Amino acid sequence: MSEAESTSIVVNIFGKNYSLALDQGQTAEQLRKLAQLVDESMRRVHEVRHPPSPFQTAVLAGLNLADELFELQASYRAAESDITRRTSRLTSSLDRVFTQVQPTDIGTGVEQH
Repeated sequence: MSEAESTSIVVNIFGKNYSLALDQGQTAEQLRKLAQLVDESMRRVHEVRHPPSPFQTAVLAGLNLADELFELQASYRAAESDITRRTSRLTSSLDRVFTQVQPTDIGTGVEQH
């Protein structure tokens, strides 16, 4: 197998074949899944909106995929913020607990108040 054959694959998107090069670290399976995602998105757009050209179908599908990405990024940021807030509260709680336990109490099992 030549180097060119091992670094590219042929995928079908919206009825047209494309020879696509693999990025470094990318597998053929990953690229096939991406192509399938684009193909499915274009077919959904075509079924619902019936754009007059494949180019317009591709643009609308791209906008839909970008919108999904933005929604996922917003959800990720919200989850990350929630984790940060909870971690901060937990850290504060642990700090309060540790300040109540005197250093000499550690290891003796005796609490002094």
